[in-house]
Amino acid sequence: MPETSHLDLPARIGPYRVMSRLGEGGMGVVYLGADESGHKVAIKVIRREYAADAQYRARFESEVSAAQRVRPFCTAPVLDADPKADPPYLVTEYVSGSSLAAAVDRQGPLRGADLEALAVGMASALTAIHDAGVVHRDLKPANVLLSPYGPRVIDFGIARADDMTRLTATGGLVGTPAFMAPEQLNGTPATAASDVFAWGATVAYAARGTTCFTGNSIPAMIHQIVSGEPDLRGLQGTVLDVVRAALAKDPAKRPSAQRLLERLVSSSSTQEQPAAPSTAPPFPPPQPVLPPPAVGTDQSAALVERQYREAAEAGDTAAMYNLGVLLSWRGQTAEADYWYRRASAAQQSYGYQPTYHSAYTTSPAAQPPRYNHLALYAIVLGLVGIITCGLPSIPAIITGHMAWRQIGRTQERGLGLAATGLALGYLMVAFWLLVAFGAALPDEDPSAQLPTPAAT
Repeated sequence: MPETSHLDLPARIGPYRVMSRLGEGGMGVVYLGADESGHKVAIKVIRREYAADAQYRARFESEVSAAQRVRPFCTAPVLDADPKADPPYLVTEYVSGSSLAAAVDRQGPLRGADLEALAVGMASALTAIHDAGVVHRDLKPANVLLSPYGPRVIDFGIARADDMTRLTATGGLVGTPAFMAPEQLNGTPATAASDVFAWGATVAYAARGTTCFTGNSIPAMIHQIVSGEPDLRGLQGTVLDVVRAALAKDPAKRPSAQRLLERLVSSSSTQEQPAAPSTAPPFPPPQPVLPPPAVGTDQSAALVERQYREAAEAGDTAAMYNLGVLLSWRGQTAEADYWYRRASAAQQSYGYQPTYHSAYTTSPAAQPPRYNHLALYAIVLGLVGIITCGLPSIPAIITGHMAWRQIGRTQERGLGLAATGLALGYLMVAFWLLVAFGAALPDEDPSAQLPTPAAT
């Protein structure tokens, strides 16, 4: 975040000493400041024309409260805010580093591990933001800072004015539409799915060095976003597949931020099927000691593991579970089991159910877990095997065992279905074994059973 000197600086904003001016955006001015202990912070002061709107102030206060609940996964955490000040201001952690937009403009597109680390870091940030019930609304390269410790997403959870990211009364557009989802351009309020679309457009920008939706004018660009296909040259492999899914025109067809993260991290895993949690004594001490080593050699997995571990050790239940999933993918089942049990015990103690898979809604309420698809296959194959007395019983047993293992790891529903599919499969196998055993018995000679006639 570059610093620029400015002669007309306020001496203090609240309890913070102002040091310099960092920049200016549509909603306000950002200053570099310092708290009483000398730690640097970024202070965003809302413009007075928005602060004069009582409805905007109320929305600002509500969204700042939600933003303070966001876990610090690749974000600049909200440290303080005063919605009642004149003007209102928001204080976040100061991130040293240039924006993604400036870095690409200066050094060109990102490639290889750098691009993967960016995609994973942004997906991790969106997961934390959405789990707190917050929608970013304005994710773009200028709001992604490349710090020495990885990418950081900034400027989330700040209420925008009603006409922001929409056409104004004079027909002008506030900001560039290149990273807006089709539904936003049609006037629909932004949702978590809109953030996922912006994630895909931003990753594509980092890989290409330019936007994936182009046009000679703003109307032409909007037409491409709404009706055209993105230009994804520069992307490849799993990142290409995930970005293409994120840029789906229909919001309902886009994956959640959590799913983005899972697909990106699991793509580099060498362990396809993680082992189910064992029944070891509860809460053994974890194997690694602080500071922990990275679970993988690639930069992106190490970044996510560090962020999840910090939050898990601070007591965050969702981070405990997600860290367990990541460690299972890496084959470190002993420590993964430890975090699974920690997460389960925390849920029982506090009655808290974290939203591991965010729905496309601004409500933080958790959704009921879905049914495991392998369990559904197991019960269907088991029933077909019973009806047809055929070979589907063998796949029923295989999918039933796979479902049993997955349910123990993911906490999805369907354990009863998996058990029933297994039982039906084994029942049919036992039936055919009995038939085969009966067919293998030697036939008896009927004449040997006739009594010998008595001699006359």
